[in-house]
Amino acid sequence: MKILSLDTAMAACSVAVVDTESARSLAAAFLPMERGHAEALPPMVAEVMRASGLGFSEIDRIAVTTGPGTFTGVRIGLAFARGLGLARGIAVIGIDSL
Repeated sequence: MKILSLDTAMAACSVAVVDTESARSLAAAFLPMERGHAEALPPMVAEVMRASGLGFSEIDRIAVTTGPGTFTGVRIGLAFARGLGLARGIAVIGIDSL
């Protein structure tokens, strides 16, 4: 299973694509930031997807942090993940940031 993972809950923006069958990360990006998650997340996802060599049609699940964290950061990550999940018709899984 290929999982696109997003974390915008704290003072950073992180994106990764993980292959659970081989138990390895295919690509990842991390950017420390206090603000600007909404502007940074879409290009980071595009970059990580390109680096992983996968298309969005090959992603089986989306994982996103649900907090605790900053309200705006959590909201940005959840909205982005939900939008992608709805567009692709795949499950979005919430992960506690603790």
